[in-house]
Amino acid sequence: MNNLKNEKLLVIAPHSDDEVLGCGGLISKIKKEGGKVFVLIFNLGFEINDTIESQEKRKKEVKEAMSFLNVDDFHIVHDQPDNNRDLDAKPLHSLIEIIESTSKVSLEKIRPTMVAIPTIFSHHQDHVHVHHACISALRPINSPVSNIVLSYEAPEHSRWSASGIFEPNLFVEIDGVIDKKIEAFYKYQSQVKLHARNRDSILNQAKYRGQEVGKNLCEAFYIHRFIL
Repeated sequence: MNNLKNEKLLVIAPHSDDEVLGCGGLISKIKKEGGKVFVLIFNLGFEINDTIESQEKRKKEVKEAMSFLNVDDFHIVHDQPDNNRDLDAKPLHSLIEIIESTSKVSLEKIRPTMVAIPTIFSHHQDHVHVHHACISALRPINSPVSNIVLSYEAPEHSRWSASGIFEPNLFVEIDGVIDKKIEAFYKYQSQVKLHARNRDSILNQAKYRGQEVGKNLCEAFYIHRFIL
């Protein structure tokens, strides 16, 4: 992965901001080196009591984050309040179909060399459901096969041990792009929180993952497939 200019990354996110928290550094590195990045977001995480103003704010935040990261294209599957909740209740086959072919950034249309998906080790039911859909859509009977398939972590989810333990086996150094990652997340002002969703927590997570492999700042991933 030393030469990223030839990579075409597809990031699949259950909710907007997951793509930045999980792999904002990898996205930034690929774009910095001349590669391509596409993002598939399933929903915006609307709450049942959200106002029209807050819903519009979430939509605006996504556009600003994607523009700031200079992604080549992105698609929000469910962007209206009436179809934005209960992602985990949607039929698995419908999510697989979106990932495989019907999204404008589907596997069939983009033909990515690398795909980053949410880890299964999460207490959030949406993340688990999307993970299963991704694994099915990325099974190697489909053509073309993406050479690299990785799971990214959701920091506040993976720390809750009842979800299981995320044990990464790939680390990406992000020293040169950590500021970009943090600034991209702050485009999601509605999601900034005191726990795992702020400048300090993002930086501390990067330091922690870096220390695991004797580096300064890293993002961590689990390899599902890596073809050289």
